[in-house]
Amino acid sequence: MTSPARTKRRTRSPGWVPDQHGAWAMITIPALSGVVLAGWEWVHLPLLLFWWVGYFAFQAGALWLKSRRRPRYLPPLRTYALIAAPFGLAVLLLRPQLALWAPLFAPLIAIAVWAAMARRERGLLNDTATVLAAALMVPVTFSAAAPLDDARWPWVLVVTGIEFAYFWGTIPHVKALIRERDNPAYHWFSAIYHNVGAAIVVGAAALGSLTTTPLGGWFLAVTWVGLGVRAAWMPAHQHQTGPMRPIVIGMTEVVFSLLVAFGLLA
Repeated sequence: MTSPARTKRRTRSPGWVPDQHGAWAMITIPALSGVVLAGWEWVHLPLLLFWWVGYFAFQAGALWLKSRRRPRYLPPLRTYALIAAPFGLAVLLLRPQLALWAPLFAPLIAIAVWAAMARRERGLLNDTATVLAAALMVPVTFSAAAPLDDARWPWVLVVTGIEFAYFWGTIPHVKALIRERDNPAYHWFSAIYHNVGAAIVVGAAALGSLTTTPLGGWFLAVTWVGLGVRAAWMPAHQHQTGPMRPIVIGMTEVVFSLLVAFGLLA
């Protein structure tokens, strides 16, 4: 007999909840990083809700386009878009200058639409565009509460770059564990990428360039060393013991993303 839980999973309408566990950290941490750096303002509430609900609409829309616009995939797209719209309007009324960020997001959205229609949503171009859009939320949420001449902007850009570097690095790492686990090139590229990043962060800490972060930058440096170790060890371990569960991979990245954020913002 079929269990009720299995029947529920099979009959649930698709598109309502994104199934990429690691993506939750990607859409949350950069956006909240800008809030932490700038300090909370009430405009952040509709801005964050617009971003998060908009992401759900984005994922539902990608699934709808990938399905060649089948009607069964339309309800979550329509629902999330209708929910997101008033939050977006509220942001424009409270901070109309935030519309100046739209030209940076437009090509990234265009790439996502093309990738979904071409069924290449797992490709490197689309993944990079998605990570870049998430990382840009650091300056977006910061600018919602800080002027353009704020002296903290250089550090905001550093945080944006480091968080982009981390989240982009999850692309080859996760591919080395799931879709490309039989391709050693992804394993080696991911390991080299993360260990080069670790060397750069360790060097920055040694030169005193990260003195405003926990332990003078050494917390962040140790975290990046850990990223290099996990990039080298996890695919090798999986090759010997069998595939890891996606939720284990995703939750591991959630933990590391929190460590990276703490190393930059605490």
